Amino acid sequence: MRETPEFAIRHPEPYQRIIPDSNFVFGSVGTGRALLEIDGHRVPVEATGAFLAWLPVPEATRGDTAEYRFLAWDGADSARATLPILRPPSAPPVGAPSPWMDTIPLSRPVARWYRPGERLELVVTGERGATVQLEVGDLKFSLADLGEARGTLDRYGVPLDLERVHRLGCRAGACRKGRRVRGDTADLAVATELDTVRVTLVARKGDGETRAVFRLPLAPVPDPPPVVRLREAPDAVNGVSGVVVGRPTPFGPYRWRFPEGTTAGVAGLVGPRVALSLGYGLRAWVDAEDVAIVEDGATVADAAYLEPASAFDGRVSPGDGAVDFRLGLTRAAPAEVRETGSHSLRLTLYDTFGEIDRVAHGAGTGVRSVRWSQGPGPTLDVDLELEWPIWGHRLSFEPGDARAYEGPRANDPPDGGGSGTVLRLSIRRPPDIDGADPLRGRRIAIDAGHPGAGSYGPTGYYEGDANLAVARRLASLLEDAGARPIMIREGLAAVGLYERTRRAREANAEMFVSIHNNALPDGIRPFARAGTGTYYYHAHSARMATAVQKGMVARMGLPDLGVVWGDLAVVREPWMPAVLAEGAFMMIPSQEAALRTPTFQERYARGLLDGLEAFLRATAAEEP
Repeated sequence: MRETPEFAIRHPEPYQRIIPDSNFVFGSVGTGRALLEIDGHRVPVEATGAFLAWLPVPEATRGDTAEYRFLAWDGADSARATLPILRPPSAPPVGAPSPWMDTIPLSRPVARWYRPGERLELVVTGERGATVQLEVGDLKFSLADLGEARGTLDRYGVPLDLERVHRLGCRAGACRKGRRVRGDTADLAVATELDTVRVTLVARKGDGETRAVFRLPLAPVPDPPPVVRLREAPDAVNGVSGVVVGRPTPFGPYRWRFPEGTTAGVAGLVGPRVALSLGYGLRAWVDAEDVAIVEDGATVADAAYLEPASAFDGRVSPGDGAVDFRLGLTRAAPAEVRETGSHSLRLTLYDTFGEIDRVAHGAGTGVRSVRWSQGPGPTLDVDLELEWPIWGHRLSFEPGDARAYEGPRANDPPDGGGSGTVLRLSIRRPPDIDGADPLRGRRIAIDAGHPGAGSYGPTGYYEGDANLAVARRLASLLEDAGARPIMIREGLAAVGLYERTRRAREANAEMFVSIHNNALPDGIRPFARAGTGTYYYHAHSARMATAVQKGMVARMGLPDLGVVWGDLAVVREPWMPAVLAEGAFMMIPSQEAALRTPTFQERYARGLLDGLEAFLRATAAEEP
């Protein structure tokens, strides 16, 4: 019996901007009997009616709008559809002056604080064959042709020395003194006034010339620089984590996890990002909404002039399933923890000089040794070696009298007083695991990934539903094995990323597994890249990720995409081993169809169970 084809196109979305020249298209035609063509290319259709194609992306036919054209038929019954998308410009817009330059990215002023020698790489897209200059008063900077952008357009660029542009531009009368830029980092902008330098972009080709004026709000980093205290801004979508993340560049990936209360001097500003000085030229960029200016003059002086920040001894004490290392500080300097081995870690304090002459740890703490060293410039490293494998760690600042952390000494602390800030590093030890029955009694958080967000398969199966089905099956299997599963999400309501890890911490979970199914970004050919992968962030989670990956691959039989270090929010939580499993790919028709079935959901869940059990058994075998 014939069925009239009916289109449900899942990707791309209407008017989505697609940058690459080839991309995937997927959806459903409603019947597995139909034949399908997209832009004249024959595309296979699965029995479910799903399709996945890798095709050239059509070029724009009017402005920046292009169209995919679909035709499906089953005998005499047919259906057509068009899908509009947006493409990057490949030629000047119709009617645009020549030579055309895309100046829209330059039109919104971005406030900047710069240091001597700092440069701004300015790049514009424009008509090929043009000569492009920047004019700042009487100054002229030539932009080099950086090569083809698309079609008849090229990219042009020049590195600008911000200090020189600022100084000479204002001297030439091309700036407005003391101008503040509304909407950009208002809290910090009041600490100094910004000069707005007027820059003119001039493009010439043949007899044609076009000009565009834009503005650079600039100021040198104040001297002395303001000091800020980190406090995580509320996030109505994802919740809060008590941590402010730092980046090595203004818009780069995450690198640091600073506990709330951290104080540091400001070393730069670019729009919504603030650079913290970590000492010795190192900077960490954080969101401006996560900082507040510190008004305490003494604290400002300590930070700006790098006075000794660690003036008291440390102490290690046992806690409930963890040990706490406390260090008295004169201020809450930026700090991070790195695992240097399965039984060792390094605490690094930036912008800090060490004055430690003893650390008490003693019997029963599980700490074998403590060592400290002064790194390059104002950087202090404290190395701790433990008797057991690291299960998790967490940094925080707490008020306290540093004299309480001198260990056995009864004498007064060095000159400078005993009050200040206490840095607390909590290091979690493994739970008591029965090697013969490793899952029994274990508290395991099961996070069914999404909503919000999440991907859809070609026939519309939602990832969040697939993840929850697998999570429920895993919870049942864990209960049968004597474990205590903790479901992070039970229903369809959206749960924020940091809310998920908070729920796991508050439930005292010992392990965290986040269940997902994968998708690919535009421009990646999907057919050879679709399988099973496992992600982790902290080193103490790597072995758990390896065990889980082995379990899933053995049970599900999909291609092994390996274990991947990944900067993902739910695995950045360091208090317990945490992994994110990407069992299958929603966008692959055969894998979407499998995920709908209880049989495949069972195989996915059993693969996770096998991996968790193997990880726990291996941990039990090596505990002292």
